Amino acid sequence: MTTIRDFLTCSFRPLLVHLPALAILSGGALRAEIVEFNLDQVPLPTGQIGTINLPYTEEGLRLSSDLSFASIVGPTSPRYTGVKALTPGSYATGEDVNFSLVSTTGRPFAVRSVTLHPWAAGTARNLNFTGWFNGNGYNQVQSTGTALAGITSTFNANFNRVTNLQWRHVRVGGVYQTFQISSIVVEFDGVLTTPTELVVNEAAGTVRVPVSLAHPRTTDTELIREIAAITATQGTDFTLPGGVNFAPVTILAGQTTAYVDVPIVNDATTEGIETFRVTFSSNTPAAAFAGGANFGSCDVKIASDDGVSTFPNWMTAHGLTNAAAAATADPNGDGISNIECWLLRLNPAGPNPPAWLWRRAVMSGGSNDPGLTFVVPTPLPSDVRIIFSQSTDLSSWSEQTRRTGFALGSLWTGSGSARVIESNNQAGRTITLRASVPTGQRPKLFIRNGYEYVPSGGGGS
Repeated sequence: MTTIRDFLTCSFRPLLVHLPALAILSGGALRAEIVEFNLDQVPLPTGQIGTINLPYTEEGLRLSSDLSFASIVGPTSPRYTGVKALTPGSYATGEDVNFSLVSTTGRPFAVRSVTLHPWAAGTARNLNFTGWFNGNGYNQVQSTGTALAGITSTFNANFNRVTNLQWRHVRVGGVYQTFQISSIVVEFDGVLTTPTELVVNEAAGTVRVPVSLAHPRTTDTELIREIAAITATQGTDFTLPGGVNFAPVTILAGQTTAYVDVPIVNDATTEGIETFRVTFSSNTPAAAFAGGANFGSCDVKIASDDGVSTFPNWMTAHGLTNAAAAATADPNGDGISNIECWLLRLNPAGPNPPAWLWRRAVMSGGSNDPGLTFVVPTPLPSDVRIIFSQSTDLSSWSEQTRRTGFALGSLWTGSGSARVIESNNQAGRTITLRASVPTGQRPKLFIRNGYEYVPSGGGGS
């Protein structure tokens, strides 16, 4: 099976170069996971008052009450605040009515603000809010103010992490202290992740281990990182950043990711995969890993390229087996097949340094002498077949030249073999495969490289 690299367009119209179309994914900036509970799923009554059934769920929050209903004032009422606002129900027997706001999934949250309105203009009411976490409750009183437009009030630090926000509709002197509430803004706890495993080639010289939030937070997220050897040896296989096992790591407010860069020792020893572990522990109560854990770990596996001379051994060195080790597979999802990774000495199982990716085939020669140029590092493999083809319509392809490995006696064959340019240096071989169509003869040309695994290697075509 052939894996294809560089499905490219080159124009041959004089003075006009056509580049391949690029698909650009444009997304909005990530925002903190702040939600506003503002009754946006409840229709505004057409008359003076309507009813909302409780419990009511919105934005991952559930509002419940001792009663199964509450009221929404409509725009024809003299008590209308200008926005949808909930008015609590009451008991004929005069008991307090309790309200509770919780996450539907049990996630803690910070209460950022509440917008309250009086039941009637000119009469202020005070509400006592209680934030609960781990069995502890903290109180703060907020006022409706006297104007129907209401007041938006913030909460103190005791409300920075709660699992239940409660308030009551109370009766004082035989009269319910009725109010309206139109908005509660909360910020959910941050959810932290780090990869469970990374595979790095020792020739990369360093590995970057990320720790990320699902959404940015409005304050810094403080963590501690710990680096510990498992089967790798500190000092000979990897070194400690700053020379210490423990160090602080911060995901800044408004950001989603921080990194730890661990130097990898590129030795000349033939060895199997060796592992060390990077563990992140959260020092921020409002940020946790899956399941509420305060730590997450990433096992870094170091793949050695020393003594590797075949494609199967390259797969083994990177811990790949079965379907993940197939020539056409792409286990790390970077769009580069395993066989191309072996040819260009790229990491098939983990991240690649940007400089390594420049080994891949790129357009060269412009419109006058179009071709594909790539770099094959030493030692040059003997079990990869390279096939260079071209087309004018993408439906019919004409093979120009091919080569099976770089063993003694292996040569470029086919009609395009005379157009191959090769140059050697200590790091490897730079190869340019040139197209056959002179400038001006055709409006466009497509060229591509294909790569195949050839178990027998050698000089056959």
